[in-house]
Amino acid sequence: MENKFFISLRFRMIAMILLGVVPPMLIAILFASSQAAQIIRQEAKENLMLRATSLADSVTRWDEMNVKSLMTLSQNAAFTTMEAEKQIPSLSAIYRVYPEIYGTAVVKSNGLNFTSGTGIVHRNPINLSHREWFQGALEGHDITRSAQISRTYEQPAVTFSSPVRSIPTLLRGDKGELVSQLQTKLKEIPYYKNQIEVTGIYDKATEDTVRTYQMDYPGLIATGIADPLTLELLGIIKQWEEKKVPPPDRPIIGVAVVLTFLTELGKAVGAVRLGHTGYAFMVDEKGRVLAHPEAKYVTGDELTDFSKHPAVQHILIGNSGLYAFIDENNVSWLSHGLRIANGWSVIALQQESEVLEREQFFWRLSLIVALIAVLIVCAFTWLLANRLLKPITGLTTAATKLAEGDWQQSVDVKSNDEIGILANTFNQMAKQLRVSFSILDAKREEAQKAREAAEEANKVKSMFVANMTHELRTPLNAIIGYSEMLQEEAADMGMEDFIPDLKKIDSAGRHLLALINDVLDFSKVEAGKMELYLETFSINMMIQDVIFTIQPLIEKNQNALEVTSPEELGMMHSDVTKVRQCLFNLLSNASKFTENGKIFLSVESYQVDALDWIRFRVTDTGIGMTPEQTSKLFRAFMQADSSTTRKYGGTGLGLVITRQFCQMMGGDVIVESEFGKGSTFIIELPTQLKDKEPESDETSA
Repeated sequence: MENKFFISLRFRMIAMILLGVVPPMLIAILFASSQAAQIIRQEAKENLMLRATSLADSVTRWDEMNVKSLMTLSQNAAFTTMEAEKQIPSLSAIYRVYPEIYGTAVVKSNGLNFTSGTGIVHRNPINLSHREWFQGALEGHDITRSAQISRTYEQPAVTFSSPVRSIPTLLRGDKGELVSQLQTKLKEIPYYKNQIEVTGIYDKATEDTVRTYQMDYPGLIATGIADPLTLELLGIIKQWEEKKVPPPDRPIIGVAVVLTFLTELGKAVGAVRLGHTGYAFMVDEKGRVLAHPEAKYVTGDELTDFSKHPAVQHILIGNSGLYAFIDENNVSWLSHGLRIANGWSVIALQQESEVLEREQFFWRLSLIVALIAVLIVCAFTWLLANRLLKPITGLTTAATKLAEGDWQQSVDVKSNDEIGILANTFNQMAKQLRVSFSILDAKREEAQKAREAAEEANKVKSMFVANMTHELRTPLNAIIGYSEMLQEEAADMGMEDFIPDLKKIDSAGRHLLALINDVLDFSKVEAGKMELYLETFSINMMIQDVIFTIQPLIEKNQNALEVTSPEELGMMHSDVTKVRQCLFNLLSNASKFTENGKIFLSVESYQVDALDWIRFRVTDTGIGMTPEQTSKLFRAFMQADSSTTRKYGGTGLGLVITRQFCQMMGGDVIVESEFGKGSTFIIELPTQLKDKEPESDETSA
C-alpha cells in the first residue's frame, strides 16, 4: 500500500505542487528575514554609536566648561603680582559658580602657591613645580590636563593648567599722557572703578570700559574726553585682538590651575546602559580609567590601567568606530569607541549575543512562519489533490469492478467538464450492461425450464445478444474515444500525472470491449450467423503477426516465448482472421496462467489421406489443470473453476469460440494438461478449404 501511494497520481501531484511552491516561498521568506536581520544588526550598531557619540558630546561640553574657567584665570596676568588676600574673591567666584571645581589657583613661575579657591591663604608657600601639569604649562602648552585619584577626596579628578603670560601696557610712546588723563577721568565712573577693583589692572579696566561705552556713544561724553583719544585707544585694542596668538615677547609669569572632580562625567557614564550587559567607560590618553559604572575601577591610590583592554588598545593605536573582540572569558563583545579633542576616549560596548538577540529572535520567528506556511501549503495541496482526483478515482474503481463483472456500478460525478461527460457515458454503458445481462439471465432461466423451447429460445437469445452487443459497442467506443482524447489534452496541457489513470480507463474499456466481442462471436456462432471468409495467405506471415501482437502479454507476466517452425510452411487457404484469433487465444491463455515461465509454440505440417494439414502446438509451464477441470474447459461461460475466474478474470468464452472456429474450418482443438506442471493445446487445421463448406461437415465437426 505504501509503495502504491508513492507511485500514485496523488503523491506526484502533491510533490509537484510542493516543489513548485514551497522552495520559492521559503527563498522569499529567508531573503526577507535576512534583510530584516541586517537592519536589526545595523540598528544595534548604530545604537552603540549614538550612545558613544552622546557621551563624547557630554565630555566635550564638560571639558569646555573647565577650560573656560581656566582661561578666566590665565588671561589675568595681575594675579601673579597681586597680594594673596586680593586673589581670594576672584578664585572663590569660579569655585562657587562651578560645583564640580574643587580648587583654583594661580601659581607663580617659580612653583610657589599662597592661595586656593577655597579661601585658604598659605603662610608657608607650597612648591608645586614638580607637578606634571605645572611643567606642561611652563613648556608653553595652552592646556594641560592631568588625571589622578584625589588623595584628599579619594575620587577621580582632573587638574587643568594653562600658562599666565604678561601683557603689554597701553602706556606706550607719546600716547602715555593721554592714557593717563583718560584713566584719571574714568575713575569717576562706577563701572571703571569696579573693573579696577575686580581685575586689579588699570590697563585691562581701561580697555573694557572704552569698548563698552564706545558701543553707545561716539566719545566718552560722561568724562569729557575727546573722541580722538577714544579712537586711538580702540585702535590699539583692535591690534591686540587681531593677533590672537600671544607674541613671543610675552613671557610666562605663572600658571593658572583648576582642579575638577569627575563626578558629573561618572554619572553620565553610569547612566549609559545597553540592555542587560552593555555599559560605557572613559579613559585618558594613556588608557587609564577616568569614569566607569563599577566603582572598583575608579577607587584606590592610582587610576586603573585599561591599556590592555582590547577595545582600549583598538582606539589607542589610532582607530575608532565599531570593533568586535573576545574577552578573556571567551565572551564576544561589540564596542564603539570615539576619541575626543582633548585626547580622551569614550567607549560603549555590549555583549554580541545580546546585541544580536533581536536578530536571532527574528530568525526563529521566520523559521516558525516558514514552517506554518509549508504546513498550510501541504494541507491545501492535499485537499486540492483530493478534490481533483476523487472523480477520477471513483471512475477508475467503477470501471475496474465493471470489467470484473459487477454490473451494478455507477459513478456520481456532477461536473460539466470532460470527466463529467466520461462519467455520464460510463453510467449509460453500465446501465445498458445491467439491462442486457438481466435480459440474458432471464432468457437463460427460461431455456432451463423447457428443453424443447430452449433451442429456439437460445437462438432468439443469441440473436438478441448479437444485436445488443452492437448497441453496447457504441457507448463503449465513446468511452475509449473520450479517454484517448483526454490523454491527448492532458499531454498538451502538461498534466502528465492524469495520463496513467486515463490509460487505466482506456484499458478497462478495451478489456470490456474484448469481452463483448467474445459474447458477440459466441452468439453469432450459436445463432448460425457466423460465416467464413476464405482467402489465401502465408502461414509464416500469419505466425509473425500473432507473435508480434502477443509479445506484450507474454512479457507482462515475465514469461519467455520460444517458437519452433520450419522456415517455409507454404500457403494456406482459409479464414485468416479466425486462424489468427484461435492461435492468439491459446497463447493468451498460456500467458495468463503462467508467471515467470516459458511458453512454447511449435508449428509443423503433415498429410492425412493425401491432404495437407497444419498443427499448432502451444505448451506452457503454468498452473496446469486436473482432469475434472479439463472436462469443463470447452463449455460456454465456464472456466476451470470459480477461483480461476476470481483470480485471472475472463468470461470462459475464449476456448469455446476457438473450438467452434476450428470446427467451422474443418479442424479441432485438443488439450493435454497436468496439474501444477502446465498444459498443451493443439490446433489441427486443413491447409486448403473449399469455397463453400458443406453444412453437414460443420455440424458433424
